[in-house]
Amino acid sequence: MATTSPSAMDHVSKKPKLADGEDAMDVDDKENRKIAKVAFDHETHMRIYYDSLFPAESMMKWLAYGNDLKHPQADAGFMQRREFCFTLPGDVFVRYQSFKDDKELRKELKSKLPSKIDIGPVFNVDPSKRLAYSGGAGSDRVFAPTEREFVMDIDMTDYDDVRTCCSAANICGKCWPLMTVAVKVIDAGLREDFGFEHLLWVYSGRRGIHCWVCDDRARKMSNESRAAVAEYFGVYKGADASGTVKRVNLTSPLHPSLQRAYADVLDPFWRRKILPDQELLTHEKTKDAILAMIPDAEARSRVESAWKGSDDSVARWEKLEQIVQRAIKADAKNYALRRCLHDIVFAHVYPRLDVEVSKHMNHLLKAPFCVHPKTGRVCVPMDPKTADDFDPMRVPTVNELLNELNAADGKVEATRMQKAVDCFNETFWNALEKECKGDLAAKTRENAATKGASATEW
Repeated sequence: MATTSPSAMDHVSKKPKLADGEDAMDVDDKENRKIAKVAFDHETHMRIYYDSLFPAESMMKWLAYGNDLKHPQADAGFMQRREFCFTLPGDVFVRYQSFKDDKELRKELKSKLPSKIDIGPVFNVDPSKRLAYSGGAGSDRVFAPTEREFVMDIDMTDYDDVRTCCSAANICGKCWPLMTVAVKVIDAGLREDFGFEHLLWVYSGRRGIHCWVCDDRARKMSNESRAAVAEYFGVYKGADASGTVKRVNLTSPLHPSLQRAYADVLDPFWRRKILPDQELLTHEKTKDAILAMIPDAEARSRVESAWKGSDDSVARWEKLEQIVQRAIKADAKNYALRRCLHDIVFAHVYPRLDVEVSKHMNHLLKAPFCVHPKTGRVCVPMDPKTADDFDPMRVPTVNELLNELNAADGKVEATRMQKAVDCFNETFWNALEKECKGDLAAKTRENAATKGASATEW
């Protein structure tokens, strides 16, 4: 059971932890400093937020996967084995907490007022009792994770070599389409190539997105399986030793999943949004790096000459395409040249995952609906079907939600938090809840059939 202050049962640390890398913030952002130091009073505002707005019941229903129900097949101790980590003011991390229900969670949130909430795995025992299960080699009393959602983390800072509009933690409407591309490509890949159905997409509150894959078989995957799924999306391999030439792992022809991503998402966004908004073929930061990705010296020289007549990135791309296509016809066996156009697009637009977050079951990841400590924005769920319309600049802050709550005489349903919860339910939880209840009913029938067969044998 959780306690109201860090105790012997809570793991308290000021050291970095396994998490989603969200702590490396641009603290020089004047707007965010204003939010943090002037407009936002942590103790006052977060106590009201956790008391009145934070959807603890929805969160715990999700994380229980039906085991909160009074059902004969439910695991009554399931939630007591789920780890929660609170980040308290001063970057104090309180790990290995667990809560039996939403009331206990809310009580502890109001008591400790964490600036951040992370969710970890479900362990084989209550994490507060882990010290009794830390036996040495050969011991049968081992503290270990048994299941955890398969998670993905995409951070805008990993695209700083592509972005000419922003850098570090800053984002704007010109670079956010890179996150839109990531949602569309990964969502399609997880559903169509792996058959996963229950995906929760969440805005991180500042500069990135998270995906929680919550199908039963995803939660039970081994670390090796998690690594394999993550690497499946590991197309971009970074830059070469010079730091200029980007490396991607592509074949010619493209793998069917990559061809789908290219035709449905990458190519349209590259032409319509990325090239014109980032001015990749006119900006000094990027145009030379793209030229360097043309493996044929003669074709590269022709492209450079052709660009002298235009200062428009889209027009320059069309000239590059034409020249490369002619070069391919003249040298059909030049496989590097044949991959050239795809290499350029994939290197700049294809999703860039923080693969380490996905590989290990024991990683922590920021919880949906918590508040980003630097921006004050709520980590709201996203609908992948309408990812094009998502605008992170319009995501509500705690201050805005409290003003809405006050104007509505305390009615949460009149605030944008209700819209966020509705998105959570409609795009994710309603279907998963139905499946969880169906699984429990199926276990009941299986047990009844087994008992019936045993009675017949006697």
